[in-house]
Amino acid sequence: MRLSITTPRGAVVEADIEEIAAPGLLGEFGVLAGHVPLMAALKPGVLTYRTGEQTKTLAVSQGFLQVAPTTQTTAGDKPTDRILVLVADAVAAGSVNAANAKKDLAEAEAELTAWKREQDSAYQGLIARRDWALAQIAAAARANAS
Repeated sequence: MRLSITTPRGAVVEADIEEIAAPGLLGEFGVLAGHVPLMAALKPGVLTYRTGEQTKTLAVSQGFLQVAPTTQTTAGDKPTDRILVLVADAVAAGSVNAANAKKDLAEAEAELTAWKREQDSAYQGLIARRDWALAQIAAAARANAS
């Protein structure tokens, strides 16, 4: 399968993979070769993918994941799947600054706790900021555990 993870700033990952696990809105899900075509909304969280014996971990923000067959073939003349992940932010777990993420989390939670106005787009922005900080902390924790 060919994985492409892209943010508004450009490509983050382009790799041939065996499997991927992503944080869907309804829960984490996995994709293996030959998966049915699919479009899923992603929530901020930890995304992992495996290339051979190596598993890589990223923190991702909200976005979308699409699985689609391609017309290209592999060396064995088998069609491959294309997995396209479009997210607002993505960072490798090893590159996460956990101290900054914890600080951002504390600030966002304090602002949410003190919020007294209507739950408008500014409120939703705070929730997104909090969730992105949580995703980075979770990814860093997985990187440190391995």
